[in-house]
Amino acid sequence: MQTGLFSLPLSLHRTTAFVIFALAIFIVAAHTAVAAMAAQRTALSQKTKTAVPFVIAAFLASWLAIANIVGDGSNFTLALESRRAASGLVALIPFVIAVTALFASRSIRAINAATPNAWLMAIQTYRCAGIMFVFPFLTYGIVPAGFAWPAGIGDALTGIFAPVVALMVARNHPHAFKWAVAWNLFGTLDLIVAPATALLFQARVLNIYPLALVPLFLGPPIGILTHIYSLSNLAIANSSRATASVIASAGAAY
Repeated sequence: MQTGLFSLPLSLHRTTAFVIFALAIFIVAAHTAVAAMAAQRTALSQKTKTAVPFVIAAFLASWLAIANIVGDGSNFTLALESRRAASGLVALIPFVIAVTALFASRSIRAINAATPNAWLMAIQTYRCAGIMFVFPFLTYGIVPAGFAWPAGIGDALTGIFAPVVALMVARNHPHAFKWAVAWNLFGTLDLIVAPATALLFQARVLNIYPLALVPLFLGPPIGILTHIYSLSNLAIANSSRATASVIASAGAAY
């Protein structure tokens, strides 16, 4: 790892690296699995049902691989300005592609609409790991408190409530839709505040590998992307329920 993590005890050094890499692999696998299962619930052709999950897996795996290359300054040397520019592109371009696909691709829209509402919320339980910004990175003076507290606590709260809200939605709990929307908006706000405070308090997360995978892949890019897909999914489901309710009421009146 790069300068900064050498201040950590060896056990924490290894543990945080393991957690970050494990979560990155989990994200690729989980989103691929969700897409594969949801695809089978659609009316798409069998060829499309099979192909789209492979495309999603390749897309996410490539994104993670490039994030590793750009983030690992000790093995892939780049000038400071080049690294900053490359980091911005790595975080932004795949994100824009994925958001565009949600609105431009009929197959992606169909798969997202067919995904059970709770799945895209439960998957963000991994955000609990954001508490590592407070311990050990803040505790050992590697990142500033002005960044660590809002980023760490915001992520932890989002992760803790992810399965709770997902369960409410899965069980059709009263007001579950409102809670789900509020949770998604809170999680998105957290991922906007984190990079803003990183810039404000000069938390040089991009210089610390593999922690750099958070801003390049695990954190705001994938997190906000998942919230966008979740909000779209919820809007479609809520609209379908409202339509079904109107039809049922009309049928009862008839």
